Amino acid sequence: MPGYWFENTLCLMEDAGRFKTERWSIEVAGGRIAALHPAGTPAPAGRHFIDASRLLATPGFVNCHSHSPDNLARGIAGDLPLELWSLTSSAARERRSHQEIYISTMLGAIEMMRSGTTAVLDHVRISPDIDAGALDAVASAWRDSGMRAVIAPIVSDRSIIDTLPFDAGNLVGLDLASYGSRPPVPACEQMAIVDAFFRRWNGEADARISVAIGPSGPQRCSDKLLVAAADFSRRHETLLHTHILETRLQREMGLKLYGRGMIAHLEGLGLLTPRTNLVHAIWLEPDDAARIAAADATIIHNPVSNARLGSGYCPLPDLLGRGIRVGLGTDSACCNDGANLLETMKWAALLHNLKSDDEEDWIGPQTALKLGTSGGADAIGLKTTGRLEAGYDADITFFRLDAPAFRPLNDAPRQLVLSENGSAIDRVMIAGRIVVSNGRATAIDEAAIWSEAQVFADRRRTEGAAARAAAHVLEAPIRGMRKRYAKLWAGGCACH
Repeated sequence: MPGYWFENTLCLMEDAGRFKTERWSIEVAGGRIAALHPAGTPAPAGRHFIDASRLLATPGFVNCHSHSPDNLARGIAGDLPLELWSLTSSAARERRSHQEIYISTMLGAIEMMRSGTTAVLDHVRISPDIDAGALDAVASAWRDSGMRAVIAPIVSDRSIIDTLPFDAGNLVGLDLASYGSRPPVPACEQMAIVDAFFRRWNGEADARISVAIGPSGPQRCSDKLLVAAADFSRRHETLLHTHILETRLQREMGLKLYGRGMIAHLEGLGLLTPRTNLVHAIWLEPDDAARIAAADATIIHNPVSNARLGSGYCPLPDLLGRGIRVGLGTDSACCNDGANLLETMKWAALLHNLKSDDEEDWIGPQTALKLGTSGGADAIGLKTTGRLEAGYDADITFFRLDAPAFRPLNDAPRQLVLSENGSAIDRVMIAGRIVVSNGRATAIDEAAIWSEAQVFADRRRTEGAAARAAAHVLEAPIRGMRKRYAKLWAGGCACH
């Protein structure tokens, strides 16, 4: 692997959680930042020299929550709340070939790298059932892309109708065998598949790939499966990454299942640990933040998808105020309509301004940038990326300073988060390799991936009709359930 010398780069440096710019020459060797040298230091022999005086170097961005199988489903789901949106998205994932799964993963890799993301946690749902070959297709794509990826296969063992607070009468007379009441693979078989996947892929691709465990959400898993997932996380010292309390209906389901809040239930099962990622965490109980802080668990905040689905506000200012670790995620390309972490950082910086007119409560670009770099790396267990420091992985995004977002240049961190969308990216480096140059991925035939993706999407529109029909049998019951709970929340009668 060639070494690099980026001469006289304007570097975005983090110091005590705040970012500032300093001029350094960046030496890269062996996949890591070998040193930061004062500008003007002579470059050693054997380094590829790049005049970076008109570039801004930033840590590569870290996307803490994504779903690669959904990249082929971009644009297919309308403006709907989660429980209704999921009918379309779930149908789109049904019975994909391994090549479809590979191409879907590559679509996300291209978009993320071209917008400066160098590491991702992929929460992988294989439908209808978890499958070893499908997981291998995902891992192969991340390996081939050049990205750094934590892959968390989703496990769940409750049928769909057992994950939502339906009344018994809601489902009478419906044919649910093809989707709603379809039995899942037994929990022990699912965990065996993930264990074998861990042995095959954890640490592969020069340690760019690691494997975690991803229970879909407490309401979708038996306690037996949740405990098995926690044991997997403990044995392998890896993350447990799970959706939780994304919508108000999920809170109701938790109360129905457990007679208490979901966070308290997870705590009782031993699932709240420093290895635990709690994704969304919008509808928390009053004492949940204290429980999360005491366990040193992590929140993964997805502001764009939360807004897109009307799910609500994650209480981010309170969580950060308690010292809880937080990372940012784009979520699915089917409920975000993109995978650009710069966009997510801007939403994180601004969204909570709408909840308080006291600027002391606002997140702002400095904090959002930390959550998208070092904070995100810490959240998903990547200890040597997310910073421009000697000894860290050479995961670096370089922006052209001669670009609209940075002219005039007054405050680089603010302008990066609030003004830039990725169009000023000059090149992206991961583990010391240039993976994006001149606006294109260097190791991927983008045109071929896009062409094959279109063929798959066109075919799915016709061949996926049966899957869509089976899933949408639940549309009327879900709408009725939502109407019933809306009356209850408004203080009315929930009987009709």
